Amino acid sequence: MKDDKEEKVQGVFQRISGNYDIMNDIISVGLHRGWKDSLADEISQRGKCILDVCCGTGDLTVMLSKKDSSNEVIGLDFSQNMLSVAKERMSKNEIKDVELIQGNAMDLPFEDNRFDCAVISFGLRNVADYSKVISEMTRVIKKGGWVYCLEASYPDSKYIKPFFRLYFRYIMPRLAGLITGKQKEYEWLNESTELFLKKDELADLFKECGLANVSYKTYLLGSAALHKGQK
Repeated sequence: MKDDKEEKVQGVFQRISGNYDIMNDIISVGLHRGWKDSLADEISQRGKCILDVCCGTGDLTVMLSKKDSSNEVIGLDFSQNMLSVAKERMSKNEIKDVELIQGNAMDLPFEDNRFDCAVISFGLRNVADYSKVISEMTRVIKKGGWVYCLEASYPDSKYIKPFFRLYFRYIMPRLAGLITGKQKEYEWLNESTELFLKKDELADLFKECGLANVSYKTYLLGSAALHKGQK
């Protein structure tokens, strides 16, 4: 079952890579850029050696590199098409010292205690095994290092949640279909959000994977959340 999800998700992201950034702006009304910029600020203050897991088209990867030119930043993603877009972004921003690797977030190709921080942004809900990814991120960070997860969610308010569900289940996929011609792929992205862990459940998972000082904060009425924990 997990292999089926992994194969399905990889196919989805291979197909939507060219329009992924545009749709992120539409879905979040451009707010995801500010969330990622603030996240990059915090991570850069935590350490110099940073892993961006499921880096996608590399927008956060670029931000992390730009915050401090002495940062060592590595981006990893399983979609070669996404990484191709990320490489173009690096070139446009004249960034030459970021390494981009094709790999599996559930089996990170790095030794233990390699990084100061590891971050995954809008990627965890799409992997086949959430626990395995957080465990792997915990493994590769140093003692005292931090794991971060910025991810889509649903508002906690019972009054607001139905409107978000209406938008993301019916309106957003059709809008994406008109813009990109790939409605089914965006139906999957909504489905992955609906099936994802609740905020408190993800916080508990961080603790189960060996992280301490676990906390989270929400954005846009709870439609996104940033979790963090320390090794």
